[in-house]
Amino acid sequence: MVTGFWRSVFNGRPDPIITAAIATTEAPTAFAVDADSVPPEVFGLTSYASTTAPVARVSRREAAQVPAVKRSRDLIAGSLGTLPLVTVKPDLSVDRTSWLTQPERDIPRSVTMTRLVEDLLYEGVAWWKITSFAWDGYPANVVRLDPRSVDVLKDGRIHVTGDGHRGMADEWPTDAELIRFDSPNDALLVAGARAIRQCLILDAAAQRYAEGAPPLDYFTPADDGLELNTDEVTGILDNWNAARHARATGYVPAALKYNLGGWNPEQLQLAAQRDHAVLEIARVAGVDAEELSVSTTSRTYANVYDRRRQFLDFTLGGYRAAIEDRLSMGDVTPNGTTTRFDLDAFLRTDALSRWSAAKVGIEVGAITPEEVREGEGRPALDAPPETTTSPTEEPMPEPNPIEVTA
Repeated sequence: MVTGFWRSVFNGRPDPIITAAIATTEAPTAFAVDADSVPPEVFGLTSYASTTAPVARVSRREAAQVPAVKRSRDLIAGSLGTLPLVTVKPDLSVDRTSWLTQPERDIPRSVTMTRLVEDLLYEGVAWWKITSFAWDGYPANVVRLDPRSVDVLKDGRIHVTGDGHRGMADEWPTDAELIRFDSPNDALLVAGARAIRQCLILDAAAQRYAEGAPPLDYFTPADDGLELNTDEVTGILDNWNAARHARATGYVPAALKYNLGGWNPEQLQLAAQRDHAVLEIARVAGVDAEELSVSTTSRTYANVYDRRRQFLDFTLGGYRAAIEDRLSMGDVTPNGTTTRFDLDAFLRTDALSRWSAAKVGIEVGAITPEEVREGEGRPALDAPPETTTSPTEEPMPEPNPIEVTA
């Protein structure tokens, strides 16, 4: 008999299959799901047999095994996450004592910000939990939350699990304790799932071919040749191999036909197919394929500053704006104060170009020499010593000559 929970499910009429399964001492060995019992829409698919249906998201562990994804992550998250953050007050002065110089305790700011950009890239959303507040009520320290550990329920309540898995909530933080970042781009682990899986499949296929060692040449019976048994084939191959070690020239008996055209190294590596898969990942991530070692143009010269500017505007622009805008909202920084990345270090060019631009800026009054030296990471110049000059004595006027008359 099925009692308790199962009785309530089946309204007191236990299913005979379930009853038999409970009474059996051995666990079922298989469980099958067909399209009639579970429709494909449950998994977000249009059809189980469709090859164009959306594929399920990949995990970070799977994505990290693809070098193209790893390189794209390092370019995007590493480049933006290592840039310094500054807060600008309403009078346009820069506040360098902000808590954003080290958001997490005992963790460098660059590591915290890189993980933030990585969450936006992979998941499309990132979470910070405020651990302490300053005297003015604004955040003083935060801790990064795994995006997969945060659930937003339909009633607006948010629960966080400690191990990053779905299940019973370990805590229910309030909205005032959380800072949510949303990416303007789709999550790479979802939008690029098909391309990432394609790379994994091609890598596995290339490994299988390498381990299987397909022959580069082979023998077949001649048109009127007789089929040989295993011992005869083994003897012929051993003799052929020994003769090739002794001399380069070989002789093929009339009963055999020597064939070339086996798989060459490029075919074994599936180079063209793998380059195409890497190119698809570059398109999804918004990274120049040249950065992933896939040649797509015949250019021989590229201005470093222009490439950095293009990468900053078109690839990092969305993530940079999402972080700056969120950290400039009233619950994080005071009204009128904005947060922005300091891009000078990323766009820094050669010394001659920087100093030429600084000279023009000084001439038009847009910048001072002290600011130029500060931007170059150099201390201010010592003021020239004041020179004391002794007052000069005015020469005494010459006396008028006295005329003597006789």
